[in-house]
Amino acid sequence: MLFRSISNDYWALIGTRAAIYWVLVAGLNLVVGFAGHLAIGYVALLTLGAYTTSVLVAGNVLPALPVFVALPIAGGVGALFGVIVGLPALRLRTFYFAMSTLGFATIVTQIALAWQSVTGGGIGIAGPEFAAPFNTAWGFYYLCLAFAAVATWISANVGHSRYGRALIALRDAEVAAEATGIFKPKMLISIFLLAGALAAVAGGLFASLQTYITPDAFTFDLSVLFFIAILIGGRGSI
Repeated sequence: MLFRSISNDYWALIGTRAAIYWVLVAGLNLVVGFAGHLAIGYVALLTLGAYTTSVLVAGNVLPALPVFVALPIAGGVGALFGVIVGLPALRLRTFYFAMSTLGFATIVTQIALAWQSVTGGGIGIAGPEFAAPFNTAWGFYYLCLAFAAVATWISANVGHSRYGRALIALRDAEVAAEATGIFKPKMLISIFLLAGALAAVAGGLFASLQTYITPDAFTFDLSVLFFIAILIGGRGSI
């Protein structure tokens, strides 16, 4: 019976991790698949979301907040920095934009290491804990699955709307799209805002799954994993 319980919790852990990554990739697919920008360093926004949620719940800066209040705030922080990450896209494309996102990821990691009074530096900080019924392996899995379903619904609505078609037009024929009246800065800023918010919310869930986070948890390999997930699933395919 004990072995069966451990085995079941293991599959819940695998499913939960997949659902959390799903939330981030649903937004990143709009950037990579629909807008056509190679954003490889999106682990930076996962890091921001994880630390923002954990710090707010721990009360290291402000009075401690409930996790369901901290998550939307983390989403707002992710949206803001998602726009900052996306600003170079107004000038850069392909490999050059990818390098700028990797540079941002390095900056975020170094800040997390150096800001010891808030983030715990290399020692790290405890992740947020959810209350019942989401404090069990399967309860948390269903919560993350619900977040993944909502993220997919949002990205599908955007992708199949006039907005999504405008992004595809910018990706495939930028000059022709702008000639028809599509305003590139507004389009790109909006999509980076949404993708940043989803990535940060995924970060908050990731921190809870890990139970304890350090900068070492957010590696370049994780960024590559997200990018490969989009390539295998099909760029621009919900």
